[in-house]
Amino acid sequence: MLRSIFIFVSVFTVFLLTGCNGPGVNAYYRGNDAFQYGSYQVSFANYLYAANQGVVPAQYALGYQYFYGLGTKQDEPQGIIWLQRAAKHSPRAQYALYLIQQKIPMQPWVFQLKTYQK
Repeated sequence: MLRSIFIFVSVFTVFLLTGCNGPGVNAYYRGNDAFQYGSYQVSFANYLYAANQGVVPAQYALGYQYFYGLGTKQDEPQGIIWLQRAAKHSPRAQYALYLIQQKIPMQPWVFQLKTYQK
């Protein structure tokens, strides 16, 4: 009986902890919402906070905004730095860096940003 209670409490605790988003993840979602509505300065601020918390999709999105100057002054080198951080864990960021290296003049990332939605 005691073992059953322990297992139940352990499983419940795991579900409870994995269901909670940290402030970085919440900031990332707020950034996505702002980006969709064209509030690039708001999305930039949220992505910056989330990226500094280690949220990989936010690092990718922040790199995009720096690279194209959305919500901030355009800074391609800073954009590449953030994309490189994200690329350690994100194939999309690796692909974005490839496109930059090949000097492909399109902005294909808006589609990719939307795939990170909730």
